[in-house]
Amino acid sequence: MLIIYTNFDLFTLMLPKEHNQQYQKLSQLLNQLQENVLERELAKILATNQEVQQLFETQIINLDNSGLDQPIASQVQSYLTEIHKQFRLLNVDVSFLQASRNPQTTQTRLANMSDRLETLKGYCLSILGQATSKQNQEETG
Repeated sequence: MLIIYTNFDLFTLMLPKEHNQQYQKLSQLLNQLQENVLERELAKILATNQEVQQLFETQIINLDNSGLDQPIASQVQSYLTEIHKQFRLLNVDVSFLQASRNPQTTQTRLANMSDRLETLKGYCLSILGQATSKQNQEETG
């Protein structure tokens, strides 16, 4: 079987293992935060939001991209910039959620957070890509 990789596929396959592990942790925490939002658990939302922000700021941002090829490092940096922006906006959403007293406003804030979390999860999945499925195709093909 012949598998042709696009530039995107090469990008995901060429990330170091540590990068993949950290982005997987980030993705897992984002999924947990999404569940907390769906359950409307404010205390859990606050705790998980703090945990995910801390992971991003202490682990993800500090990953060493110097060993990556320049085009890949540039793509990673672009994603990091967007993720950072979405986290800042998520913090605003969380602040507004804490201050909301009207059930309709609370629902709107939760919906905004859910949308933002979907965007963040999409960025993580884009970085992680489908390396596992491509590798599985190679093994079974």
